Amino acid sequence: MEDQLRDLITQICQSQNPSPERQKALNRLLILIQQLPGLYRSSHQNYPEAFNRTLEWASKNIQNFSPTSPWEKSFVIWINGYLKWRVRDLYIADNKYENESIDKPINDDEGQSTTLGEKLPANTLSLLEMKIAELQQAKRQRQGIAVQEYIKTDPEEKLQASHPRKHPECNCHVLAIRLLLEEKRISNISREINISNQTLYSHWKRKCLPLLQEISSKFGEQP
Repeated sequence: MEDQLRDLITQICQSQNPSPERQKALNRLLILIQQLPGLYRSSHQNYPEAFNRTLEWASKNIQNFSPTSPWEKSFVIWINGYLKWRVRDLYIADNKYENESIDKPINDDEGQSTTLGEKLPANTLSLLEMKIAELQQAKRQRQGIAVQEYIKTDPEEKLQASHPRKHPECNCHVLAIRLLLEEKRISNISREINISNQTLYSHWKRKCLPLLQEISSKFGEQP
């Protein structure tokens, strides 16, 4: 994998942009990224969204990667550096409502602008923050369980209905179970169902991820 990674990155950086050769090498690199050991993972239900944004960022910024030996290790560090921030954004979005309840400006008895957090005694604020953290964690767990159950059963058959032409066995229901629940690699799945890595990855990125994000947002709106 070290040699393959070095060759692909070198080819991308030395190819004209845009060009068919560069795009082909870039597509192969995006598939290879998913197979890298040490890639940062998260149990957050919208992790696929963060990972997809990371792949898009890597596509646009690969020329800024400065490798050190071994290439594989330094590349994983480079990818994880961005991916962790995108996952952090997901949790910040989860906390937005609760944070506003403490930090949103209010007027005190004298008409001066302040915040609820500033008015509460320190020990009360600490207990409140702990309670909010507990509620947030419980909410994420409920949402995560609901999304996982939806993926398993596909009650509306939306996931099963989305598949590449002539490849119904490569539908989003199968891919979501294999990639998200069983945590299998795209290369392994492509061999199992006899379809090219590129076809599988392209369908996952263009069709399955947006569909899963739509499903996740529906559960995220629950109180």
